[in-house]
Amino acid sequence: MSRELLKCRDVSAGYGDRLILDKVSFSIQEGEFVGLIGSNGTGKSTLIKCISGLLPLKSGEITICGKEHSRLKNRERARLVAVVPQSYHVEYDFTVEDIVMMGRNPYLGFGQKESQEDYEIVENAMELTNTAMFRGRLYNELSGGERQRVILARAIAQKPQIILLDEPTSALDVHHQIEVMELIAGLNEQEHMTVLAVLHDINMASRFCRRMIMLQNGRVAADGTPQEIINRANMETLYDMKLVIRESPMFHKPEIVPIRVMQEEKVSGRFRIHVICGASGAVRLLEELDDRGYEVTAGVLNQGSEDWAVCRELGLNCVETAPFTPVTEEKQRENLMLMQDADIILVADVPFGVSNLMNLEGLEAMPGRIFFHKNALSSDYTGGKLVPLLEKIGKVKKITWFGDHDEFLRILKEQETGKKQEIEKKRETEQKQKSGNQGD
Repeated sequence: MSRELLKCRDVSAGYGDRLILDKVSFSIQEGEFVGLIGSNGTGKSTLIKCISGLLPLKSGEITICGKEHSRLKNRERARLVAVVPQSYHVEYDFTVEDIVMMGRNPYLGFGQKESQEDYEIVENAMELTNTAMFRGRLYNELSGGERQRVILARAIAQKPQIILLDEPTSALDVHHQIEVMELIAGLNEQEHMTVLAVLHDINMASRFCRRMIMLQNGRVAADGTPQEIINRANMETLYDMKLVIRESPMFHKPEIVPIRVMQEEKVSGRFRIHVICGASGAVRLLEELDDRGYEVTAGVLNQGSEDWAVCRELGLNCVETAPFTPVTEEKQRENLMLMQDADIILVADVPFGVSNLMNLEGLEAMPGRIFFHKNALSSDYTGGKLVPLLEKIGKVKKITWFGDHDEFLRILKEQETGKKQEIEKKRETEQKQKSGNQGD
């Protein structure tokens, strides 16, 4: 059974009269890699300062390896906890080896020189972080990624029980972000180092951390695995923006796809759109229609396709069938049921073949207006069956063709604007008639 290295119980802290952390409680076991996430100002860095002893608590308690942290002397705390900040600057020309050797200061008495053991520990720390090759270079001449690796080496040289990382990759480019996170993950897995890391990049946290703690308004809002924490409800609440959650096909971890912060103007009144789509041709369109407030349904979709996944994520009602399965008459009947009271039937940018041509059967009997993406004609894999079916539909109902999804969205917006103007004009006419009657 692993032992508890860090415990926060009802921790409250802040600056002056301003409370940042409000009764925060959690514990971390030996060997865990925990990501601390949250929006700006929610208390992540403040919590790191509290644990490292830089900020006193207003109330509550923190214990490190079973010891109450406020009673720990600086030297004792430094042997238990090491901190890797966002950036670290020095005024003097220290070499890389000098900086890493500073990690041994908690173990050296006043005036005491480094021992052979200290040099061996420093050498090992530099080897683990790939910094040994520039041990003699001046720290201030290094790149940002190299500096961060050196500071990580210094933390390792402290031989702590737990490493605290405060946004360790925020100032780095993507290459160096991954490099630093891979180093940290390797230390956690191979050296069994316990890690608590403040991370802004949710996808990075999801990929590397086995557990995540979400802070919101200074409190623990969620605590669990990435699969438990990274969901649409949590993320949209945390970041106040529209986004989609999907599973990374490479790492099999949840990841967020940011969509927008500014919301589209909502449609007035009830308006239903049924989308005939498939594969990935309608992903963006489905999201935008849903965001504008239209009642959106879809079908028939193969399970596992991207359009199907977006419908699931957005909670849209859709007719679905098994992967790589042709649309059957039974499934098309379900599809037509969803179209019955749709104001618009939209055929999105989707290629048609013999397996999904059934999606178009019976459209001529539906009351809604039909909009059709022009790409369907150039993506015809039906062996000549598509055009006759479209001609059959066109004899009964008008088909409005459009060139891309943006054009369709513009048409909708123009219709909505015209509808509003019509309502406003009617309201003005009624008001004039009412005023005239009162005058009589």
